[in-house]
Amino acid sequence: MNTRAVRIVASAFALIAIAVLGFGTPAMAQDNPPAKPIDLPCATGASAQVLGSTLVNDGTQNLLQVRVILEPGGGFTEHTHPGYVVATVESGLFGFTHHGDGEMMVNRAATADGEAIQEPLPHGVETTLNPGDWFVETGMVHTGVNLSDGQTTVLVTGLIEPGQPLTICAEGT
Repeated sequence: MNTRAVRIVASAFALIAIAVLGFGTPAMAQDNPPAKPIDLPCATGASAQVLGSTLVNDGTQNLLQVRVILEPGGGFTEHTHPGYVVATVESGLFGFTHHGDGEMMVNRAATADGEAIQEPLPHGVETTLNPGDWFVETGMVHTGVNLSDGQTTVLVTGLIEPGQPLTICAEGT
């Protein structure tokens, strides 16, 4: 990854840390915006809360954060995201399948029994992601589905060009 990409990903991680650690205090608590259904042909049983958006890098990029809420059985068929996306499972079980070119890694959350680890996401094989697990996606085609009996929520932080949608359905979906 080049230096600019490292800075962009580091900025996204910093935003996640601020959101998780800073916004969680009672003094800063606020109601989240209502979830709205995601109206895309590749999405079913999915809604989203736009938590924030700001222009960065002299207005050439939009840094945004969205909570995606998947109902049981809900998810996304093949799709991609422009730019850089960091996705963290907040609750439930998330089935992720990497269909695109290139390598992807999942970062497994630390547990009481072990440290955080990083492992490759195999092509064409559904991988179960647990709360706290996260990945960086840079335009690779993939699918995601709720594997839980209840809702699964995924916090998505994206760095994209202004005016671009966060999610683009793959052709034929």
